[in-house]
Parts: sequence; structure tokens; C-alpha cells
Amino acid sequence: MGTMKKILFALFITASLFVGVFFLWQHNKDRNKLFHTVKVTVAKGDVVQSVEATGVIKPSVGAEVKIGARVTGMVTDEPIKVGDFVKKGTTIAKIDDQELQKALTIAKEELQKILDTYPKEIERLQKEVKKAKLSVKNAKLVLEAAKADAKTANWLCENKKQLRKRKSISEKEYKTVCTEAYRKQKNYEEALNALQQAKLNAQAAQLALEKMQKSFIHDSAIAKAKMEQAKIRLSYATIKAPFDGIITYISTQKGETVVAGLNAPQFAKILDPNRLENRIYIDETVIAKIKKGMHVLFHVDSFGKKDFQGKIDQIYPQPEIQNGVVYYVGVVKSFNDAALLRPEMTTHNKIIVQIIKNVLRLPNQAVKFKNGHFFVYLKRGSKVVEQRVQPGISDEHYTQILSGLKEGDIVLMESKSAH
Repeated sequence: MGTMKKILFALFITASLFVGVFFLWQHNKDRNKLFHTVKVTVAKGDVVQSVEATGVIKPSVGAEVKIGARVTGMVTDEPIKVGDFVKKGTTIAKIDDQELQKALTIAKEELQKILDTYPKEIERLQKEVKKAKLSVKNAKLVLEAAKADAKTANWLCENKKQLRKRKSISEKEYKTVCTEAYRKQKNYEEALNALQQAKLNAQAAQLALEKMQKSFIHDSAIAKAKMEQAKIRLSYATIKAPFDGIITYISTQKGETVVAGLNAPQFAKILDPNRLENRIYIDETVIAKIKKGMHVLFHVDSFGKKDFQGKIDQIYPQPEIQNGVVYYVGVVKSFNDAALLRPEMTTHNKIIVQIIKNVLRLPNQAVKFKNGHFFVYLKRGSKVVEQRVQPGISDEHYTQILSGLKEGDIVLMESKSAH
């Protein structure tokens, strides 16, 4: 009986060893089978560290403008509707402009009257000046002749005076010559006065001409300014789009009367689609990593995976608290294809924190963790071993390998079909 127990015990031990060896062989077989499909060569490449966050499209300051009226009157036309895309200068609305047209007509008539009358008067005064200058010239000639006559007559009188003292001529002859000299002197004085008067007349004519010329410049400038002002006021009756944009709001209708006062009546709002911004809500736990100028990739649900790109233009210092979570707003401006987007669209953002170039890297699923350390399944010849590694930063695809592997090593990685 004792011998039988020993034999049974020996058979049990043998069976147990067989089962253990079988399960160990099967385990190694299954593990090797797991790795036969995917082999990864350790190589160098870029690892992009990023932060993901949700945002919303908002108009920038000045992107949405209220369009109003600057004159009072009845709306005669408003050929737009909400959602219309309009080019700069497109008519938004028209206001009755009959009174403004009349005011412009009057201003034009006043200017034309000045343009017609002043040049004629200036031409007349120019002729007066020319005539006055000719009178001065003639008066100078008369004066020169009178001066010569007076000089000759005075010399003759003085000569006769000496002859009379010697009694060589009669008293009558002496008086006749000297009387003529006196008359010649008077003629000279009159010619001198005539020249002075001619000069005064010429000066007066010149002053009158200059005054009329200045008045023409002044009055025509005022008339032109009034006409331009009337044109500008008339232009106010046609409200036009200040830039290319989308009509987002309309408040008045054809037939309504608007009154321009301190605040211009609002007709509509227009949005410049190229002046939108992406406001990203960044969790306080990662805000320290985010800096102005960082590159941002984002997409919106309306356009699937189409990427929009931009850079962080500013980070608001004041936080926003939503559902007890603190966020800081990063603003992205000047991104591509902004005209496709609309305000209040939700954005899904990837903020590029840093890019480490040309480092050893592996796909994320190739790096494992257990018992407090990271490892990979390294293929050495026909064997597979667990090789400890030290990872660096990771992105959504790759993990940087700081140590434990070298370029060209073959690492086995689970395939998705194995799960």
C-alpha cells in the first residue's frame, strides 16, 4: 500500500510538471504570436507638445458696426435683408432727399452767380487800373513839359529883370516876359498836382481791383464750401456699407420716418467676417505653459476636420469661472479662411507648446508601464525582452525616448487586432 501511494504521488508530480511546462510554452507562444504582426524601428523625429482646449468664435472690437442715419426723413428704400453679404459702398437704405436736393441746387446757383459776376467786375476794374496808369504816364509827360517851359520862362524873366535895371528895355517888355513866366510856373504847379491826383487815382483803382479779387476768392470759397456741404448732406440720405461684410441685423423698414438727433437712428448691423477672433478657454492648470505668439490649430464642427491656423495674440489677465473651473482666455486673431466662420461657433483647439526636433521617439502604444517603471518589448534576435526606458515628453502620437534604446532597435508593439 505504501508503494502504491508513492507511485501515485510520483504520477501527480509528473502530471503537474507537464501541465506547468505546457502552460508556460503556451504563454510564450501566445506572447510571441502577439508581436509577430507589428514591428517598429526606433528612429528620430519630432515630438510636438500641445494643450487642447475649447473656444468660441467672437467678433473682434470694431468687427460689427452699427449703420445709422445722419439726416431726418422717411425711408424710401431698404434693399437688404439679414444674412446678405454686401460689398463696400452697397446701398443699405435711402431717405427722402427732396429738401436736400433743393438745398444743393440753391448752393450751386449761388456759386454760379459769383462765378459769373465777379470775373466781369474784376475785368472792368483791371481796365480802370490800366487807364489810371496811362493817366499817370500822361501826367508825367505834361509835368516834364510844364517844368521845362517854366524853367525857360523864369530864366527869361530874370534876364529881362537885369536889362530893366540897366534900362535897356522898357517896363512893359519886362512885365510881359515875367507875367508869362508866372503863368508857366502856375502851369507847372498844376501839372504837378495833376500827376499826384493821377497817382492817387491809380492807387485807388489798384486797391479796388485787389479788394474785388480777394472778395472773389473769399466768396467763391465760401460758396463752394456750402455747395460741398450740401452734397455731403445729400449723400447722408443714401446709407452705404462701410466695408465688405454680412448684414446681421435690420431695425427699420421702408416707409418709416427716422429723426436724426444726438444718436443716429440705427438701420442695420454689418459684420466684417475677416475680423473675427477665436477665444480659447485655457484651464488654470496649464495656463503657465501658454505664451503669446504660440501657434494654434483648431477646427469647428461645421467644417469637420478642416484646420484653421493662427497665433495667440493676447491672454486676458482676468479669469472666467465656469461650473467652478477657472479658465483664462487666450485670443487668436488673423487666422486663415475666417470668412467661413460665424460668431458663437465652438472651436476645438490645439495649442502648440513646444516642438522637440530630431529626437528618438516611439509610438505611444509601444511604451508600457508596470511595477513603477516604463519599458518596451525589444526584439533581440529571435527573443523578445522587456527593456526599461526613460521617456521624455509625449504628444498624441509619439513619446520621446531619453535612454534605454538606440536608433535602429526593433520594438514590438501590440496591434489593434489583438484586443
